[in-house]
Amino acid sequence: MRLTIPPSLQKLPAATAALLMLASVAAHTADTRFGLDTELTHDTNVNRAAYASEEQADDILAAEAYAARSFRLSYRSGFVVRGGLRLREHREFGDLSNVAALGRVAYRFQPSPGYTSAWIELAGTVEALRYRDSALRDGASLSGSVSVGKYLTDRIRLGAGLGLDDREGRDGALYDLSTTRAWLTLDYRVTPGITVYGSTTWIRGDHVFTANNPATQSQLGPYSDVIVADPAFARAFGGAPVTAYRTEATTLLFEAGVNIPITGGQALDFGASWFDSEADRGGGKYDGATFRIGYLYRFR
Repeated sequence: MRLTIPPSLQKLPAATAALLMLASVAAHTADTRFGLDTELTHDTNVNRAAYASEEQADDILAAEAYAARSFRLSYRSGFVVRGGLRLREHREFGDLSNVAALGRVAYRFQPSPGYTSAWIELAGTVEALRYRDSALRDGASLSGSVSVGKYLTDRIRLGAGLGLDDREGRDGALYDLSTTRAWLTLDYRVTPGITVYGSTTWIRGDHVFTANNPATQSQLGPYSDVIVADPAFARAFGGAPVTAYRTEATTLLFEAGVNIPITGGQALDFGASWFDSEADRGGGKYDGATFRIGYLYRFR
């Protein structure tokens, strides 16, 4: 059977369109699973300000609807195709509100059979982004990852992985970003239903900082690949656009949360994360935290 890429996808990069097409095919196949994830997040440094007094907080309401299907290849292997649409609405900085089309393909296999035997997963993810009024951020991203996981007991699961992310902006080069991620995860099932989880992630590569303070600007400027005016946060600074810098940096991200089933396919998810980023040169840095309340609904 020949698949024709629809006009809405023809302007996307070939890899992006291909993954979205796979997700679309899965969504129309029998026995597809459907779900809806909603969450309210408070971000204490949404503008990633390199100067503490310039940090701006925001509340973000997000909803993602998706379809997914698993394909069993053998007793120890299979893959999952997933496609979805996500909406994000920012309360304070409406220009950052956005819609995203998402697709993911993952192949998992277990070299040795057994409940406590490790498994390996290879995954690819694509995301096409369109913002309400921030052309700097419009674009698409493509990610690839390899990860391993293992149940130590029927309650404890460990995971680790390495990922490569590439983001392409459609207007300018500020958000042409390339990063590498490495992570560790731990899930602990407190009761048959309630799971507590945590993760540590190391991110290395291109970062975007913002700064209005002259001292901070003088530190970031000489070592930044791109420097542009970003009007998305202007309302917080008397109407003047902030200055955004793309530079090499490293981030440490820590997350902890708990997942609590309600009934049937419904669950509540509470989480918090802390991030700390430091530029390779010039001394620029930012940090902050996010706090999240989520509602998850699995239709089938």
